[in-house]
Amino acid sequence: MPSLSKTYRPQQFSDITGQDAIKETLRLEVQTGKTGHAYLFAGPRGVGKTTLARIFAKALNCQDRKDGEPCGACTACVEFASGKSMDFIEMDAASNTGVDNVREAIIEHVRFVPHARKFKVYVLDEAHMLSTSAWNALLKTIEEPPPYAIFIFVTTELHKVPATIQSRCQRFDFKRISPEALVIKMQAIAESEGVKIDPTVIQTIVSKSDGSARDAESLLGQLISLGEKDIGPELASIVLPLSRLPMAADLLYCWSGRNLGAALKSVEELEEQGIPLLSLFDDLIQAIRLLLLAADSAEWKKKLETGDEGEKALAKCVGVFMPEELADIALMLMERRRDAKQGADVRFCLELSATAVALGALPHGPKSDKSGQNNDRSGGAGGNVEKTSIQTKREEVSSTDPEGIPEPEIIPLNSVKTQEETAGTSYLLTLGQVLGKWPALLKAVDEKSPSLTFVLKISQPIKVENGLITIGFQYPFHKEKILGELKTKRLVEDCFRSVFASNEIHLDGVVGELTADGKEIKRDNVANFIKNFGGSVV
Repeated sequence: MPSLSKTYRPQQFSDITGQDAIKETLRLEVQTGKTGHAYLFAGPRGVGKTTLARIFAKALNCQDRKDGEPCGACTACVEFASGKSMDFIEMDAASNTGVDNVREAIIEHVRFVPHARKFKVYVLDEAHMLSTSAWNALLKTIEEPPPYAIFIFVTTELHKVPATIQSRCQRFDFKRISPEALVIKMQAIAESEGVKIDPTVIQTIVSKSDGSARDAESLLGQLISLGEKDIGPELASIVLPLSRLPMAADLLYCWSGRNLGAALKSVEELEEQGIPLLSLFDDLIQAIRLLLLAADSAEWKKKLETGDEGEKALAKCVGVFMPEELADIALMLMERRRDAKQGADVRFCLELSATAVALGALPHGPKSDKSGQNNDRSGGAGGNVEKTSIQTKREEVSSTDPEGIPEPEIIPLNSVKTQEETAGTSYLLTLGQVLGKWPALLKAVDEKSPSLTFVLKISQPIKVENGLITIGFQYPFHKEKILGELKTKRLVEDCFRSVFASNEIHLDGVVGELTADGKEIKRDNVANFIKNFGGSVV
């Protein structure tokens, strides 16, 4: 059975799905005869770039076109359709990347006048694959082509096409095909094939194709190849890629209840069902993306409510999380997915994610203020953060204290006063507190000096004792940048003092591999490379 893409390939401009502005412009150019000498078709895969290039080439040489449309019946159109036209040259640039290929197929060939038609049309598919030398060799020909030569470059990666080439072409940017247009196209093909397909299955096909007509036709072709005349969701599940978006929606909705026990239980149940948890991270990230789109868009919210099974399941989560927290969740899921792929226990990575969301411990969670400081708990490495310091009263022992032990007074850390106002008192600042407020500290430094923030982001506090915070740095020059100059050190210390509302804070630093508790300091890509292969940063 031939592919549906080939069987139902458009033969005229009007047959193309979507791309209305582009196909109308090209049709008018053919109709009026005001054509260019070079065109650049750029956009995602499967949206009609190469097909439209072929229709344009056919229309240019059609002997009986009407309103710019090729007739499909004249000698030129018949030769074109059968692949016998000597004046139409289609070249796969991915297989012919070198300068010799370009010279032989185009530069030498273009010197000869058309064999039988008005134009010689060259279509270079996957044009971004051409080498730099091939582009350079082609540049002169494109700049000063013979009047009968027309070039069409087709690419999915516009940024790889040299600017010198782009500036000499009429550029058309193709867009992904709208879901509505794809639904109509899939229904028409199914009807033409004599197959009845459930509307929800059509919606799933369109959703999976991500705006690509070719992908949608491929999925539809697989369903039709089952040989059934009536295809519903159950039968379609044999072919269509399995989506766990409903499962991801249920997980997120459970986590939004802010019940840690229920959140962890939901992960346990999934593992007991044999669900591959690693791939579930992708579904969760996709779910977060859709929720972000629907957070402030009535149109996207309606799309979820009327979409496929997964999208409808996700509709109940719209508005449950604030957009800022959704962004935090997405970033966290990407980090935990990366950890799982690098060998960490997958279930534990998902449980960590569930815990952070359920406890509202992310920077913009309900238990955190806008600056990223946790008010109740911390999701950071320090675990639960102590929110009090002990101030011992230096007063005479009262008669109600027979053993002579002063009664400690618990004072919130954010109420700590300046050193002058608190003479004779001491404060218990913990490593957990510093770790918990590390995002707020970074933000405070970033407002004063963004260049210092970069260093601190890949460093980590490793020890706190009597108000002295020791920071672990990856490189000696990082320590020197933060603590080497008195002015810079004072700036950073002032930011720390501002966050903790205390003047009794000072900074120190060490360069090394391990933190105080024996854990490895988080390294960036450069540090990992140096550790694995040796060398040093210059």
